[in-house]
Amino acid sequence: MLKDISTLYDRGKKMINTLKRISAVARIVLIDGLRRHALLGLVALSVSAEAGAFLFFDFIPRDIGRASSDFILSLAWLSGFIFLYFHGVQVIALDEERKVIYSLLARPISRGEYVGGIFTGLACLLLLLNLLLCLLGFGTLMFIKQQVLPVYFSQFAMSYYLLAWLGLFAMELMLLAVILFFSGLVRGSFPVLLISLSFYAICSGLPVVRDAISQKASLEGQSTSLKSILQGMTAFFPDFDRLDFKNMITSVTSPPDPSLILVNFGLTSAYIAVLLWLACIAYHRRDLQ
Repeated sequence: MLKDISTLYDRGKKMINTLKRISAVARIVLIDGLRRHALLGLVALSVSAEAGAFLFFDFIPRDIGRASSDFILSLAWLSGFIFLYFHGVQVIALDEERKVIYSLLARPISRGEYVGGIFTGLACLLLLLNLLLCLLGFGTLMFIKQQVLPVYFSQFAMSYYLLAWLGLFAMELMLLAVILFFSGLVRGSFPVLLISLSFYAICSGLPVVRDAISQKASLEGQSTSLKSILQGMTAFFPDFDRLDFKNMITSVTSPPDPSLILVNFGLTSAYIAVLLWLACIAYHRRDLQ
């Protein structure tokens, strides 16, 4: 009995020390990102774009609420996309190019903890960026709602607004895990950037191709093997549309099934965990010489 308690205590102590080392690396990444003003430029871009968009709202004949919310969420996705594929890729690659990774791994920290720290630090920067843009977008929507007639902006669901941002953040975390995985397989920021962009292009185009094949198969009244292959590819190239809830912010349709939402977020969490595990394996087997 005492031996089991001692074993549990040792495991708990090791886990706490591991979390401390991961948080230390994450803090370095977070402070470095803030010092580089990685978020300031993206927030300024969003403010400028939303301010400029006010000039074009008079040209929207109806449903201004939907157009405004779509624009704000799309702009936030663009900001996160720029952060991931330019700042995120550069941070991960430059750690090796500037020999930062050597000084970190010279300390009592494993490569798996290094991967976890990099992911956590960049995820915190992403969270901060999304919080700022979420508040900015909410203020913009409320301002627009006050300026137009109720018939043009009749509905605004705060719960779905927050759900849309949560889905957006989940998609960004998936892409961040993908970038970390590819950075463990490929050297250099530019190859990682190209491969990650190609991955995103496949994820974006796969649902369109799958729907086209499904419609063709239904018209012909037969099931094709290509349809099954494309459906199976979703396990490797996720469908981001499942986490896109921006159309519900101003919609009066029936709410989605909560269990389906939980399943989508659960699958997203599992996908991120598997990719981080694979990234840890890739970094463990990687020769840093």
